[in-house]
Amino acid sequence: MDEVVSFADESGISKGSPCYTIGILNVPSGYLDKFNFNIEKICKASGIQGEIKWEKVRKSSGQINLCLNILKFVLSSPCTFHAIAVSKGPYKKWHKDEEAAFYTTYNQLLNQSSKGLNANFKVYIDQKSTKYPKQDEVIQIITNHMLAKLPTSSKIELVSMQNSKLHWGLQAVDVLTGAVNTGYLLYFNPNSDMQMAKKLATFRMAAILGWDQLAYDTRPNNMFNIWHFPIETRAIPDTRDIVPNFAIPNVGRAEYEVIAGSK
Repeated sequence: MDEVVSFADESGISKGSPCYTIGILNVPSGYLDKFNFNIEKICKASGIQGEIKWEKVRKSSGQINLCLNILKFVLSSPCTFHAIAVSKGPYKKWHKDEEAAFYTTYNQLLNQSSKGLNANFKVYIDQKSTKYPKQDEVIQIITNHMLAKLPTSSKIELVSMQNSKLHWGLQAVDVLTGAVNTGYLLYFNPNSDMQMAKKLATFRMAAILGWDQLAYDTRPNNMFNIWHFPIETRAIPDTRDIVPNFAIPNVGRAEYEVIAGSK
C-alpha cells in the first residue's frame, strides 16, 4: 500500500468574505524529502523572510513569483492538489452552525482527495481553534467511514493539527489555497480591495492553469482539482480543464512597479 502525507489549510473563513476554500496537498511519502528541498529552494529565491503565507503576498515581484513557482512545481510533480471552494450564501448549513458546516466540507474534501489514490494517509492540518478539542480525531473517524463505503482501499491513518512553521507542505498549501479563494472572491467582487500583488499573482497562476481567471471549477481531475460547493454553484462561472502552461513568465521587478504604480 502506498503512503501519502497530506497537508491541509483553509482561507476565507473570516466574516465578510462571500466564500471560503479548503485545500489539500498530497505528497507521496517517498517524495517528501525532494518536495521539501524544492519548496525551500523556491522560498529562498523569493526574498520572503520566515514562514511562507499567502497573506504575505503584498508588495513585491518576488512574493508573486513565489506563488507562480510553487504552482509550477506542484503541477510538474507527483503531488496532487484538491480544493473545495464554498460559496457561503447558498450553503444553508453555514447559516445555522458555521463550525459544523466548515468541518462537513473538510470531510467531504478529504474523502474526495484521497479515494482515488488507494493509499494510507497521514494528514497534517494547520492549527485552528475549535469548539471541540479532538476535532482532528473526529475528521479521521468520519472520513474513514465515508471511504469505507467506496470502492477504494484508501484509509486515513492519522489527522493531526501541526505548526505550519515546521512543515513546508503546510506553507505551500497555504499559498495555493489562498490563491484559489482569492480568485473566487474576485469573481464575486472584481473590485475587492486587496493588494495588487495578490491580484496579479492570482491572474498569473490562472494563466499557468490555462485560464483567464482563477474562478472556475474543474472536471474530475486526480492531479489538480477545484470543486465548487454547494451543488447549485457548480460550473459557475464555468467548468474548465487544466491545461498547464509552464511558459508563463515570472514577474520582473520593473514590470510589477509599472503595474502597481498605475493603480
